[in-house]
Amino acid sequence: MAVPAYFSGIFGKSPFPSLQKHAAICAEASEVLLQLVPAANSAQWDEVEQLYDTLTRLEHKADKQKRNIRSKLPRGFFLPVARADLLDLLSRQDEIANDARDIAGLMLGRRMQFPQAVQSGVFELVEAAVATCVRVRELVGLFDELLDTGFSGLEAKRVAAMIEEVERLEANTDRLVVGIRKKLFEVETELAPVQAIFFYRVLDMIAELADGAERVAHRVQMMIAK
Repeated sequence: MAVPAYFSGIFGKSPFPSLQKHAAICAEASEVLLQLVPAANSAQWDEVEQLYDTLTRLEHKADKQKRNIRSKLPRGFFLPVARADLLDLLSRQDEIANDARDIAGLMLGRRMQFPQAVQSGVFELVEAAVATCVRVRELVGLFDELLDTGFSGLEAKRVAAMIEEVERLEANTDRLVVGIRKKLFEVETELAPVQAIFFYRVLDMIAELADGAERVAHRVQMMIAK
């Protein structure tokens, strides 16, 4: 039976598919770093610039999707989660794309090539941070299934396990950063002081990318707990 127009206006269209699309765009933006960082360390600046442009377009696409979700989420909309929680989750997701663009922009702007002694470690760090973002995309992708089960049952347990995995991935990025900083310190005297400062800054930004993904996972956790 068709839903009366009155009730359609009250319940509206579910925002979760749009939220999942936004999460996918943000994760895709982070994945660009898997190509950009190696290209920068190889001084392939034309490629780095092209990848930065790609990342910027994805970040703008994520912003557009974010605005679209906000504009179509009226205050009277009935949701199984609080509207404020949903908007907070959206903002946290958006930070992933923003952080990825900022990392790329700094590396391109300063023509940054990490010292050979830490390059392999930096690649591993980027892979770990991006893996955290991708896992969060998969986590948000389970919202529909969670709704079907009322945020309980096997799907809720599956989500809880995924959140724990996100936490392990983020902890791994912290561990990797500590090791890279130690190696960078060992060759610091060979670097210009300003150059060294920016190397440490980029390492912190890559770690923050994973931190931001973990914050998304924790917001999902809180929404389920409510």
